[in-house]
Amino acid sequence: MGLVALAGSSALVLGACGGHTGGQQGGTAQSGGNPGASTSSACAAATQILDHTQSYTGKHVTITGTVGQVVDPHAFTVTTGNEQGGAAQILLVVDKQTTSLTPGSPVQITGTLQPMFSTEAAQAFTGGSLGQGAFADYNGKPYVQAVFTGPASANLTRGQGGVFGLGSSGCGSANQVVKDMQSYTGQQVTMTGAIGQVVGPHAFTLIASGNAQGVRPQPVLVVTQGTTSLNPGSPLEVTGTLQPAFSTHQAQAFTGGSLGQGAFADYDGKPYVQAVFIGPVSANLSGGQGIG
Repeated sequence: MGLVALAGSSALVLGACGGHTGGQQGGTAQSGGNPGASTSSACAAATQILDHTQSYTGKHVTITGTVGQVVDPHAFTVTTGNEQGGAAQILLVVDKQTTSLTPGSPVQITGTLQPMFSTEAAQAFTGGSLGQGAFADYNGKPYVQAVFTGPASANLTRGQGGVFGLGSSGCGSANQVVKDMQSYTGQQVTMTGAIGQVVGPHAFTLIASGNAQGVRPQPVLVVTQGTTSLNPGSPLEVTGTLQPAFSTHQAQAFTGGSLGQGAFADYDGKPYVQAVFIGPVSANLSGGQGIG
């Protein structure tokens, strides 16, 4: 199924945005086109995105919510809410892959926010027929062309959905997450950071920035099923399952290929992520360098 720039120094987004654990990439909140959040917040709620669609149009965004209506094999609506109990908002999502979703279930989407739905544009994106009649209610309204849809990450899940903080401080620091890895073991998480070392065709490290108090950057090994072509230092967003202890055999079972034993000796027994999505960093996940 199909997920979602950080600038300069980056941070890890593990742990619920806000008072528990989690963090964001470098840059400023403004750089992500987030008029509703302060520079210390780092995460923009889905409702803020929908209230300021012009600021996010054409940008990569990540949204969590609940599945509303399954409109078509390639399309569904996601219902988002906010912490303050504001009215839920509905957003159409179009996915290149066919979806098998249950209304009411939690979902995470990463993709590009488009200003106005048209069947022609959506069909050009999916490469297939959508069925004109089912989409009449969405013509001219904002929608997302998704590159990732899947279970909502543990660190982005809160209330009715929407990528918002558990507390008033926004996203927590990467350092907080590293200290609390056990809480997220076996769960899907979303991370942003800078590419560190390219370990092999299926693996690299993601470097999260320290927090505002100057905590040293924390590298995390990421293993992907697809081969990667990455440049060290580049910003990246990753979604996947946090595994407690790396082993070459387990990682090879995930990738379906050889990793090369020697290159991974430094990571044996350490937490790592089995990634189901890697791609550009979402505009609404852009925040300050420290997020502490």
